Amino acid sequence: MWKKTIEKFEKYPSQQKVIIKLLQLGLRVDENKKIYCEDVEINMSSLAKSINTDRRVIVSTINNILMDDDLKKIFSNITPAGPVLSKISQPLGLGVIEIDGMAEKCGILSEVSKILADEKISIVQVYASDAYLTLNPHMTLITDKLIDGNIIQLLLNIDGVNKVSIY
Repeated sequence: MWKKTIEKFEKYPSQQKVIIKLLQLGLRVDENKKIYCEDVEINMSSLAKSINTDRRVIVSTINNILMDDDLKKIFSNITPAGPVLSKISQPLGLGVIEIDGMAEKCGILSEVSKILADEKISIVQVYASDAYLTLNPHMTLITDKLIDGNIIQLLLNIDGVNKVSIY
């Protein structure tokens, strides 16, 4: 999905790191050459520091985005996905299932949903990392209640699933 976007920066590895970070966080680039998370302006120096680069690389990346119509359409309209509940699930009384598997395999989420529905467990949130943006793509499901350990084996039986963790 992001391959073409990232490839546009093949000759500029530092800018490629910026593009990946913008995509991972859902950060938007505006005509005024600033970066935003929704309506909150992001400090360019802080962003640069987070990926071990210089502020000037951020500025160059923004300029390149704004000069390319396709990139401009993407980065002027992207929005963050919202809070991922996995790290705050315990105080909320929610369950968490993390699944590592083959990202290119179709139907994994469908099979997981069926197993959970059969167990009368509702899905509150699903987050799947992007195979183009992370080294180890995985899917995290937040459920309306804690997960019993017997579900692990059912989930491991799904074609394409390599590892299941619950907490």
